[in-house]
Amino acid sequence: MEIIIKLPDPAPPEALAALSDLMKRLGPPATVTTDAEWTVDRAVKMLRDTNARTLLFVEAAVEGGGWLDGNAFREQWGDSALRGPSQSITKAIKRGAEEGHWSPDITPPFRPTTPDKEGWSKTGGYYLADGLLPVFTEALAVLRKERNT
Repeated sequence: MEIIIKLPDPAPPEALAALSDLMKRLGPPATVTTDAEWTVDRAVKMLRDTNARTLLFVEAAVEGGGWLDGNAFREQWGDSALRGPSQSITKAIKRGAEEGHWSPDITPPFRPTTPDKEGWSKTGGYYLADGLLPVFTEALAVLRKERNT
């Protein structure tokens, strides 16, 4: 039997605790599958939990149509400009999962390329995962609107 339970996003902590208790009592083979898709609301929450350098990173990827060119970004913002944003995103994703804003299984929105041939162990750039360009474009618009009000 399959039972589907829908909760508001983010789910109330007491609801998550009750479901967790129920799953412990049921034990295997009961499983939980959570929604692990990026939405505008989730992207906004994740971006609010990052820093200014990470917002520049995301803006550059959105302006690049889902591609952040590592060399161009370093040229504009300095050689160390790509040190930190992906880690900031990873930490924000982990915190959001712990707070119940999304599944711990949510896929990170950015994927690095292999190292650039011109620099030892420097990534050539980052791709925004397929289908996420509109999500992060709108999330940035929400944040800009909040800053201007």
